[in-house]
Amino acid sequence: MTDLPRLTSFRQLDDFLKKAGYPRDEQMIRNNIYIAPLDWFHIEQGFNLRPIDPEHAEGFAKSYEQGQYVPPVVAELGIVEGEPRLIIREGHHRVTGARIAVERGATLPGLVVTEFKGNKADAITLMIKSSEAKGLTPLQRAEGYKRLSGQNFSDAQIAERMGKSVSHVTRALVLANAEENVKKLVEDGLVTASIATDVLVELRGTASDPYEKLLKMIEKAKAAGRPRATGKDASKALGKFKVTPKEAVSAFSALQGLTGSLRQQMETGGDAQHELKLSPDAAATLLKILEKYEASQNPPEA
Repeated sequence: MTDLPRLTSFRQLDDFLKKAGYPRDEQMIRNNIYIAPLDWFHIEQGFNLRPIDPEHAEGFAKSYEQGQYVPPVVAELGIVEGEPRLIIREGHHRVTGARIAVERGATLPGLVVTEFKGNKADAITLMIKSSEAKGLTPLQRAEGYKRLSGQNFSDAQIAERMGKSVSHVTRALVLANAEENVKKLVEDGLVTASIATDVLVELRGTASDPYEKLLKMIEKAKAAGRPRATGKDASKALGKFKVTPKEAVSAFSALQGLTGSLRQQMETGGDAQHELKLSPDAAATLLKILEKYEASQNPPEA
């Protein structure tokens, strides 16, 4: 570029490149970026997966007041009560923060906004993937997957959109489709989403009530001085039997040397019962694991 005029903005550079006849792929191109009045923005009731966090919105309010950079809001044009409005698809906390800043006396010419183009499923996907620096909880993410499922997306299609595994999506949908009382326990932090999902999966197709099972787990945890149920509580409540790597090695070590005699008995003994002769230490090791298994299958009543 020679004989450049004084350029102080993108717009001036854009105008210069066009007048100078530069090819389009060497020009500055404006692409769906606008500044819109704050009162044009509309928050669609029930669209956002998470409630507005006042502290998070306050952070954006201070950024606007101090003239700091805030990413554009993403919105699509809609008609609300007969008036054209910009329906927010990403940036609910930014708009809320801007309104707080204006209420406190800040002067904003408007908010930078980029136009959203896509269908309802695309809007849901954008909301799940975008976090505004504040991630969704596992339950909120699961609710987002449920919305996509309601748009007739399969677990595999949702997984592909989200960049997640199919098993991750399937488990999340188990939680999203649970009774509200179960989800409330997760929301209140009394049990993690992962543990609640484990219980839901384990009890699916049985007569047991997942909510009642979770309540008992929480009661036991609190009785033991813990604020929420843990994986250990779930294992006990569900009768899950877990052998640690150390226990597994000990068990196989205890059985070493029995291969030959056991095979010989099977080859020569026909249908007769077979005997295993163990050393006292080996017998103690196996007995300990067997007792652990029996305890897991017969948990004490609350």
